[in-house]
Amino acid sequence: MALKDLLSSSLPNYCVNLLSGKNICFRPMIVSEEKSLLLAKQNEDKQSIVKNLINVLSNCCSDETLKNIKNISITDFENLFLSVRGKSIGEIETFTVKCPETQEQVQIKINLEKDVQLSPSTANNVIKLNDNLVLVMKEPSVYSLFKYPNYDKNNEQLFGFIGSCMKELQTNKESINCEEIPEQEVIDFIKNLTKKQFNDITTYLSNISKIYILANYKTKDDTERQLKISGIFNYFNFFFDHLNLKLYYRQNFLLKNYHNYTLYEIENMIPWERSVYIEQLRVYLKEKEQKNKGFELL
Repeated sequence: MALKDLLSSSLPNYCVNLLSGKNICFRPMIVSEEKSLLLAKQNEDKQSIVKNLINVLSNCCSDETLKNIKNISITDFENLFLSVRGKSIGEIETFTVKCPETQEQVQIKINLEKDVQLSPSTANNVIKLNDNLVLVMKEPSVYSLFKYPNYDKNNEQLFGFIGSCMKELQTNKESINCEEIPEQEVIDFIKNLTKKQFNDITTYLSNISKIYILANYKTKDDTERQLKISGIFNYFNFFFDHLNLKLYYRQNFLLKNYHNYTLYEIENMIPWERSVYIEQLRVYLKEKEQKNKGFELL
């Protein structure tokens, strides 16, 4: 076993039941893995973000079936990310955000164990295109998201994204496995659909089960409001918005110089563990500053 694996094996393990019903066990991410996500966030490339999330979550999961994490549904992927994030950084956290209605800064508290909601599926994955042709769909996978991360803004990527969700075409005479059809042929097929046929497919994608976070808050006018967060990129940006690389490296520098931690030790901590030491360092520096001011007055 590699030395790094020895450290990982000493971390706590947790289990979560994904929406698909699969039970997955995982460890928290470590600081070096959090750093890789911050680097991806700074890059602002969606494909890079998905790739780094896949790498981190694959490393965190002990279940052998998740070696092919690209094959799980996007909903399960989001579910797993929120679970790992909660155990790595904290399930309950307070954020300062701008209210979209009043534009004022408000504080919201999110509990990742209680505030994650599920919209039940109303989708029918069997779509009748015409009297002789039936299309069987499947939920979009992480691979679909990795390959077509801008499907919601780019028509060509949308066609590819839909094609990756096509499972089978059934005629009166045969069933055709869509995975065996060349990608461009599938895309050409989608481009030649009627408006109604295309809408039936996008309706299916809109109506599959999804998770979202609903947070309650109150504005200065004493109005109770709600903030809804959904989608892996929104989760990623929201939960890592308070972190930036400049602050990350500065905090590591202070931990090394004031507490004599090595960079290796810091990067193998759990992020919430590192935040505890940073808070203690903040208290220490504040007390030191006040003590020095006292000497100046003498």
